[in-house]
Amino acid sequence: MKNVLILASGEGSNFEAIIKYFKKLKREDINFKLICNRENANVFKRAQKLNIEANYLKFSDFDDFFRTRKFDLVVMAGFDRILDESIIKSNVFINIHPSILPKYKGLNAIKKAFVNHDELSGITVHYATKDVDEGEIIYQKSLKINPKWSLKKLENEIHKLEHYYYPRIIEKLLTLNVLVIGSGAREHCIAEKISNSKFLNKLYLADCNDGFCHLGEKIEYVDYFDLALKAKEKNINLAIVGSEKYLSEGICNIFKKQNIKIIGANKKTAKLESSKLYAKKLMKKYGIKTAPYKKIKFKKDIDKFLSYFKNPVIKADGLALGKGVYINSDKNKVKNELFNYLSGKFQEASKTCLIEEKLFGYEVSLFSFWDGQNLIHLPLCQDFKQNDDGLNTGGLASICPVYIGSENNIKLEKYKNKINKMLKTEKINCPFILYSGLIITKDDIYVLEYNVRLGDPETQVLLNYIENDWLEIFFAQANKMLDFVQLKEVNKETTCVVMASRGYPLKTRKNIEINNIIYDKNAKIYFSNVKKENEKLYSMGGRVLSVVSFDKNLIYKILDNIDFEEKIFKENVEIIM
Repeated sequence: MKNVLILASGEGSNFEAIIKYFKKLKREDINFKLICNRENANVFKRAQKLNIEANYLKFSDFDDFFRTRKFDLVVMAGFDRILDESIIKSNVFINIHPSILPKYKGLNAIKKAFVNHDELSGITVHYATKDVDEGEIIYQKSLKINPKWSLKKLENEIHKLEHYYYPRIIEKLLTLNVLVIGSGAREHCIAEKISNSKFLNKLYLADCNDGFCHLGEKIEYVDYFDLALKAKEKNINLAIVGSEKYLSEGICNIFKKQNIKIIGANKKTAKLESSKLYAKKLMKKYGIKTAPYKKIKFKKDIDKFLSYFKNPVIKADGLALGKGVYINSDKNKVKNELFNYLSGKFQEASKTCLIEEKLFGYEVSLFSFWDGQNLIHLPLCQDFKQNDDGLNTGGLASICPVYIGSENNIKLEKYKNKINKMLKTEKINCPFILYSGLIITKDDIYVLEYNVRLGDPETQVLLNYIENDWLEIFFAQANKMLDFVQLKEVNKETTCVVMASRGYPLKTRKNIEINNIIYDKNAKIYFSNVKKENEKLYSMGGRVLSVVSFDKNLIYKILDNIDFEEKIFKENVEIIM
């Protein structure tokens, strides 16, 4: 049980917004109390309606009160007195101020912005100190002032910001219960980063493999509705989805109905990945460059449609776990594979295909975090999908960052503006991650495909290259607060190499024991597809684990030392440009 004290002096609109927010979440693990230093303040009426314990306390008695009591958080919500340093040091105090500090500290901040005809105002949430409005800033949100607004209108707009963001900041500071959904190295990496967050209360895992289930409490479930109900019971504040499978099946829609925040595309937005044809149409609509293409459904049209392309590439329209792309310079092999695709090689996913012209250049991956209003972009990285036989896999290695030069950076910025416009114009409100598979040619930057989630193995390099508290980023994304996130880069090239089972991405052997894994403080190991029996580790085929480090020699030392008779991995991974 978390104990939160709210200090208020007047009307209590912020107090009411906070309580209503947590009541809507049905957070029974938080106990709120109100203290007011004015005997007849309206906030008491609000507290009575909301069934919150409220007491009047003379300001002269505050020192004695706080000397004997501890709270998980003390929230100042329209509190009009300056607290002594001894009181401030007794607990963690936070305050909200109606300006973008350090501008307009103290009283009448909104009126000052109005009288001075400022273009911007806003709010600041900060830790309270003995000095007025001087504490460390937790969050700021700016507001563009319409010159036609009255003072009352400006006050109302500021209060809207306060009532939305203050409860969410409180939720984060009280620490969070988080659910990570998925089984691979990507999810292992996400779970590991979250497990180290100062904002984490408890970590839960769904569908985790045995290589990382020790990081949290595992939730067994029947279907997504059952999982959402169990998440509700466990007071989970935030769920993070890894794989496209969950997204295309509508898990985010189900969680949203249960009022649980979830990072991931809803079913409609997931079509950006689950239908390449849908994605191509959106690219065309927003002037985003992509390869010329044709849609094909019938095998009788194969010869005719292939004749339109000099270097044809075939893609399954639907989801094929990263394997639904075929590239070969031999047109007869392309023709045969297209026949297999249309015959159902990937079931329904390939019964409609795209044929597109192959583009020549080098590929980079751009991951963009969207919160419904704000867009931030992670550094570029590079993914290595093809194995030694030229077959597409889910990914065998990745490197971050990738530098593309000043001219290409200008083109990249133009592209980023286009996707920002696309997301806003299409009114995509769900918080999700947009992956842009880009190819940089001699003349421009083109989009090869979209995904709607973090990639594997790119996640493993990106989350280690960015030094931020990742739970703070995910929570900001879930609450339309990405505008305040500043990414901190480690500025060391980060490499991930995947160890897979021989035969991947085709048939592989399972239940093969894995031994002699070296654990080094300068490398991270993330498990993809393993199980444990009697404290022994066994592979379950496909990709088995990823090794991540700033030191490539250390990566290969670890991989070479692993005793696993089926192991394969990509050697001498270097950025391709």
